[in-house]
Amino acid sequence: MSVDPTMSTRRKRIAAAVTGGVVVLAGATYVAGYAAAGENVPRRVTVAGVDVGGMGREEAIRTLEAQLGPRAKEPVKLTIGDDLEVPVVPADAGVSVDAAATVDATGAGRSWSPAHIWRVLVGGGETAPVLAIDRTAMDRTSTQVAEQGKRDARNAAVAYDDKAKTQIEPAVNARAVEPAAVEAALVGAFLRTDTAAVQAKETEPEVTSAEAEKFRTDWADPAVSGPIRVSAGDAGSFEVTPAMIAKATTFSVKDGQLVGKVDPKRLAQAAKPAIGRLKGVKEGQDATWQLGGGKPSIVPSKDGTSVSRDDLYKAVQPVLTAKGEARKASVAVTTVPAEFTTEDAKKADVAGVIGQFTTNFPHADYRNTNLGLVASKINGYVLLPGETFSMNDVVGQRNAASGFADGWVIQGDTLVKEVGGGVSQGATTIFNAAFLAGLEDVEHHPHSLYFERYPAGREATVYYGSLDLRFRNDTDHAVVIEANRAASSPGKDGALTVKLWGDSPYDRIDSPTPTKSNFTTGTTRTETGPKCTPQSPSQGFTASYYRAFIKGGSEVKRQNYSWKYDPADKIICN
Repeated sequence: MSVDPTMSTRRKRIAAAVTGGVVVLAGATYVAGYAAAGENVPRRVTVAGVDVGGMGREEAIRTLEAQLGPRAKEPVKLTIGDDLEVPVVPADAGVSVDAAATVDATGAGRSWSPAHIWRVLVGGGETAPVLAIDRTAMDRTSTQVAEQGKRDARNAAVAYDDKAKTQIEPAVNARAVEPAAVEAALVGAFLRTDTAAVQAKETEPEVTSAEAEKFRTDWADPAVSGPIRVSAGDAGSFEVTPAMIAKATTFSVKDGQLVGKVDPKRLAQAAKPAIGRLKGVKEGQDATWQLGGGKPSIVPSKDGTSVSRDDLYKAVQPVLTAKGEARKASVAVTTVPAEFTTEDAKKADVAGVIGQFTTNFPHADYRNTNLGLVASKINGYVLLPGETFSMNDVVGQRNAASGFADGWVIQGDTLVKEVGGGVSQGATTIFNAAFLAGLEDVEHHPHSLYFERYPAGREATVYYGSLDLRFRNDTDHAVVIEANRAASSPGKDGALTVKLWGDSPYDRIDSPTPTKSNFTTGTTRTETGPKCTPQSPSQGFTASYYRAFIKGGSEVKRQNYSWKYDPADKIICN
């Protein structure tokens, strides 16, 4: 079939005309859309809940500044773990809204982009605010909060209570917080929520709570599961009760493991009344010293007839964790010479006071009670040459059953109430007396916060089962402790004085006033809840000090020390 050339040409012209018309129409529509879009913010656009849709650029900027600016002054509660909440004002941390950049991000302003024209005409939606961050302010704030969030690890601790029942002090994980994590939480929460969790890294201590529970099952509970029946032949028999074992047992951490240790001397002392009821027993006595005003006097030794300390320990130790009928042992009643004779005492006699120290304390009933108990327990204590004094061993566990009252203690960088609060003042007084006597410092732990009534750095805190105060008598003579507490009353400070009687190989010990440097400041925290206690701020700093050993008019030895105190935050309770 043939095609008419004229008809074909006409059709092509019509198609071209139609296509051209469509293009012209589309172009006209595009130009109209561009004109309609103008420079305004797209319709239905919001920023952090603030409607700026359809506004001109400058109006939108003013609106965001007026609506979002004040919100930078509303605090965000940053939570770290389940025990710390730190309110941070974003504006103080250098966080603000860059209103101009935010408006630009919404799509305000002319553009030939079809997508832009479509967004303007049809409408946008929620646009995230563009934030401006002052690096100096943010770095300062995030570092301070990160420091607050840090926490040292604390091993789980085991102890027997006054009823010889095993008690466990749960472990506390170490916690590390990076400033970047604080910034991320704050920036992420700003304009979205008033609370945010800061990521923290926790590390378990050497001894976890689970390990302490296992130790209780494997050793601590079996050791006091019942009395140990001890036969002494014709002299009769007696029982070593769970209470005796508990009094003689101490717990410590060795090579990352909890261990329990029965002290032979303390076990013999606890069992002394029971052993005394055996036939033919006549208790002997080691030579010792007694206080009576002025220089302590020697009390002569006496030999006895009894069960020796070592024999008792050797009999009890193998069956300590046995059960039921297996808890039995045998000993013999023999002549027991005094271990420390009168002649020994004369050779080790004291010459005078080699170290003394006094601390004062403001009036508080709990201080009078707790420091009075400390003084009564250490007064007259004799430390023979080579022996080590342990405050936890001598004073014992600080609990209500032992007469101790609730008082203030440091937990982290905060003061909280706990049984035995204020006992660390006793530790500080004893430590300084031993320090100035030149005795060997075996263990002491300064507080994390500074108290003005103590020499900076030269002080000690104790916590039964984990932190102890220990010093060794490294002289050739006995050391006799004399302690006296003068009670406080309303408007009148109390005082605790400790004197150490002995014979030092040195003429004197010099220790000038500690120096302070590298001062730091804390922050302000707002807390809630019934346990919140207001706290005044105090500076942190590094304390540096030394003690010089003087003999023959010359310094023969010097020991240098330093300690870094944390700043105390101001705490406001809502």
